[in-house]
Amino acid sequence: MQDLKIATYNVNGIGARLPNLLQWLDREQPDIVCLQELKAPDKAFPARDLEAAGYGSLHLGQTSWNGVAILARDSEPLLIHKGLPGEEADTQARYIEAAAHGVIVACLYLPNGNPQPGPKFDYKLRWFEHLIEHAKSLQASEHPVVLAGDFNVVPTDEDIYNPRSWLKDALLQPESRECYRRLLAQGWIDSVRHLYPDERVYTFWDYFRQHWQKNSGLRIDHLLLNPVLAPRLQDAGVDAWVRGEEHASDHAPTWIRIGDAPQKPEKKTRKKSQSAASPPAHGETHSSLEEYNRKRDFNATSEPAGGSDHKRGSTRKASDQALQFCIQKHDATRLHYDFRLELDGTLKSWAVPKGPSLDPKAKRLAVHVEDHPIDYATFEGSIPEGHYGAGDVIVWDRGIWKPLSDPAEAYAKGRLKFELQGEKLGGVWNLVKTHIPGKQEQWFLIKHQDEFARAESDYDIVKDQPDSVLSERTIVARKRGGKAAEPKHVEKVPARKKRPAKAKLEGAQAADLPDTLKPELATLVESAPDGDWRYEIKFDGYRVMAKVDDGRVQLFTRNGHDWTHKLPRQAEAIASLGLASAWLDGEMVVANEDGVPDFQALQNAFESERSGNIVYYLFDMPFLNGKDLREVPVEQRRAALAKVLEASEDEILRFSEDFGEAPDALLNSACQMKMEGLIGKRVGSTYVSRRSGDWIKLKCKRRQEFVVVGYTEPKGARSKFGALLLGLHDADSGELRFSGKVGTGFNEATLNTIFHQLVPLEVKKATVVNPPTGFEAKGVHWLKPQLLAEVAFAEITKDGSVRHAVFHGLRTDKPAKSITEERPAPPSDVEKAPAAKATRAKTAKVASTQKSESAALSTSGKIRLTHPERIIDPTSGSTKRDLADYYIRVSDWLLPHLAQRPVALVRAPEGITGELFFQKNADRLSIPGIETMGKEYTGHPVMLINNLEALIGAVQMSAMELHTWNAVSKDLERPDRFVLDLDPDPSLPWKSMVEATQLTLAVLDELGLKSFLKTSGGKGIHLVVPLTPKGDWEAVKGFSHAIVKHIAKLLPDRFSAVSGPKNRVGRIFIDYLRNGLGATTISAYSVRTREGLPVSVPIFREELLEIKGANVWNIHNLHERLGQLDSDPWADLPTTRQTITADMRRRVGIK
Repeated sequence: MQDLKIATYNVNGIGARLPNLLQWLDREQPDIVCLQELKAPDKAFPARDLEAAGYGSLHLGQTSWNGVAILARDSEPLLIHKGLPGEEADTQARYIEAAAHGVIVACLYLPNGNPQPGPKFDYKLRWFEHLIEHAKSLQASEHPVVLAGDFNVVPTDEDIYNPRSWLKDALLQPESRECYRRLLAQGWIDSVRHLYPDERVYTFWDYFRQHWQKNSGLRIDHLLLNPVLAPRLQDAGVDAWVRGEEHASDHAPTWIRIGDAPQKPEKKTRKKSQSAASPPAHGETHSSLEEYNRKRDFNATSEPAGGSDHKRGSTRKASDQALQFCIQKHDATRLHYDFRLELDGTLKSWAVPKGPSLDPKAKRLAVHVEDHPIDYATFEGSIPEGHYGAGDVIVWDRGIWKPLSDPAEAYAKGRLKFELQGEKLGGVWNLVKTHIPGKQEQWFLIKHQDEFARAESDYDIVKDQPDSVLSERTIVARKRGGKAAEPKHVEKVPARKKRPAKAKLEGAQAADLPDTLKPELATLVESAPDGDWRYEIKFDGYRVMAKVDDGRVQLFTRNGHDWTHKLPRQAEAIASLGLASAWLDGEMVVANEDGVPDFQALQNAFESERSGNIVYYLFDMPFLNGKDLREVPVEQRRAALAKVLEASEDEILRFSEDFGEAPDALLNSACQMKMEGLIGKRVGSTYVSRRSGDWIKLKCKRRQEFVVVGYTEPKGARSKFGALLLGLHDADSGELRFSGKVGTGFNEATLNTIFHQLVPLEVKKATVVNPPTGFEAKGVHWLKPQLLAEVAFAEITKDGSVRHAVFHGLRTDKPAKSITEERPAPPSDVEKAPAAKATRAKTAKVASTQKSESAALSTSGKIRLTHPERIIDPTSGSTKRDLADYYIRVSDWLLPHLAQRPVALVRAPEGITGELFFQKNADRLSIPGIETMGKEYTGHPVMLINNLEALIGAVQMSAMELHTWNAVSKDLERPDRFVLDLDPDPSLPWKSMVEATQLTLAVLDELGLKSFLKTSGGKGIHLVVPLTPKGDWEAVKGFSHAIVKHIAKLLPDRFSAVSGPKNRVGRIFIDYLRNGLGATTISAYSVRTREGLPVSVPIFREELLEIKGANVWNIHNLHERLGQLDSDPWADLPTTRQTITADMRRRVGIK
């Protein structure tokens, strides 16, 4: 008999988890597989996909439940039985028996039996008796036999993490265990327990209470061998990594390996590094990270802890992903660059004072420092003063590195040679250890001479590309040495600075007026930098550039679209200035009834074609009357602009004033008046048409004290408490009122410290006059109102609850009775301030949120959003209400992409950190306005979401993601599009995704197929190709597969046509599997169940080069993008008519 790997895997829904199954098959290459819980009828079984993966199959399906199958690699299994002998009347699909590779394989899914006692438990015992009877003949067979599957039995207490929680479950009942014992008594060998008699091995981790993360598992999947096969047993284990993948089954594949020659298997004790049956030890600290952890106080810094749950690290296989590198720009005691290479589960790190150089003649000193955790590769933020490494950090470059020799050996010898594929750096590099004496090892970072090398005199990459590759952040270097000027304290927004009588223009040059000009963009920073800066109010409007050429005025959006026809009065006002030529830069703004800029009001003005009340605030002037002013210092350009605007008598044109006061006080004043924030401009800076560190933006977030009135029980891995309940005193009545919860901003240390202060204050009754009720009151411990918590938050809702709350610390310097809501000054008081004109700015958040809430109430009297304040994303603090508000706000953009298109939902009842449910039908979902149809196609009716009522009803039922078919309801047999999903190795730099998308677009263009782009909301890009519905599913999917194979054949080093992590190491897998009948793709404008709640967003082709990732937009910032668009990137998609021709098929290799 040949060597064979035989596995059993409860896939828990083969339709939803087919990608997981294919990934596992591709990576582990089992020879025989028993599958359970297909949850699909026979006609929906993906036999063709499995055949394409190299597996023949037999299956016994059942709609929605049960279902079993046997797969054989490079072979067709031969059927022996469908259904368990003795259970001929059983209507449930639980047993299939076949011969494969010379082994008789009995695949079973034994009934669960819950609840017990009762009919279901009786059915389980009856089924078990018939299995025992039939197993006698199999055990006595002269042929090798394996009895494999989900037995739904925990044989002993050694096969479960803790039996106390499961004592009433049918899996642990004495009757179930006795049946299993009787089965083994026939002479069957329990293969896993036989090889690991003293080990706790688990195959199942349920979705609740973070059992997977804590390795709280059960062993219920078994492979039993008859006496003929048992002597050939060589090894056994569990592919536990499968359980840790996204949208995974709650089971992991369990396997055995049998050999050619009979042998006595050796009893084994699993080493941690070889553990096949348990997930990584999530709390374990890598030994080389001890120094890293010792130097940091994780109660104060937001840097990742060395013992945190590594998504990657020493526990993963080296072949799963390419090795990543990053370079972080770090403004600590001195500005320097931290160069980090992933090796042996950590980031080996060097501090490079001057940063990398592309010049091979430049040897850059690299001081070897302590290892950092893998998670550090994406860390950006500010390390607090007084702590190790205090200062700002951005990711200056990142990507993958390829060692050109054994990396561990080369590192030990001090001579690393490697290739970088980053956003900025490329080519071959050397890291060489020197013999220079010092406290730390001194290395040199040297560029190898290749096509990426450039002389330092010609190009300085550090100077030319200063910004982050992950975000809009930059680092503005702090002044060092000398005494900083004492900032002035500002109680209110100061009066504007007087305009100069005469404007100097140092550095102006005669030049022709360019036809187009892109604006300078500001970079987001965490805090105001040192240095000489001027600050302006950050407007919440449309960025518009005004071009004047021989008296003719044109107004262009940030993306270069001509909006002159939309803004005729503003164009006339610019013309009245009497300029010969100019480029002016500014923002179009509309004020609300309080005189504060309102983004929603601005949009309404455009939609109703009432642009006459739109004010054009001008703040820069790069060109004027035949002179190029871009090299002129910003303060001189602005002085000249102010002088130009003195000629205007039209209130529709205004100069954006600036202030030279202390930025912290300015920002505080702006935030108190509910403005969006400040824009800072470095004095003396030039004008550049890109995002620059010379222009920065500081954004507002409200922050104040709350009374701590209670706490909730912890959930999952959280210890001590879950959230603090907050209260505020009513300013009029003095009553203490419930103001919501804060559950983020804590770590293990603060949880422990705070908890000890909470316990002595416990009381039986609530001290607030409006305590939460029902679900919200479950598990609440009430407290005496003595402690104060300082909390940052987005806003306080109409019902008095905080949104997006983050804990910042306990306060003891104020009495609890003095704590009320800190409200911004009323408009009448603001107008009295000397800087009244400069106060007219405000974010759209409050207005849009209020509109969203009223819209939610008006959609339908049937929809009631229960538990609206439930946190669904702890990272951003986003709530269920935020999600509903988002979907209401984008419904005009989203619903056309859902219209008449079958949709599947990803539901997250416990938020994105809990179990996720992929649901294709409306069973047990009460969603108003939902439509169903098409049962004849997939065995169950599909859902249609055609209106706002159904959309918000889905949110009420905990739906987050919306996945749609490639066909519409009027013709479900013929797809009207296909999708190519570019799925990268996560370590690849974004630049690689951009290049891959451009190459794929080129192939589609060459074929004559028009395509449209959208971000995935994760790491990839989706290319959507609309079709006139003519071909069937098989033809369209086959064509898309042929395109993928064609591209992968052309560029095998960049693309893979085969799924699975090991096939995309350093490459991009083009996923065509979404183009089959019943398969789905994330819809445009759908939220993703990922940290920060990113969104899948359509983009223009030219935007591909401008964005920094596929997750740049989320539910909190997408409205800004949509507000800046003057046309829909997918406007032409519905009217595109094209078909797959015979010539196209021939060109991609289809005969």
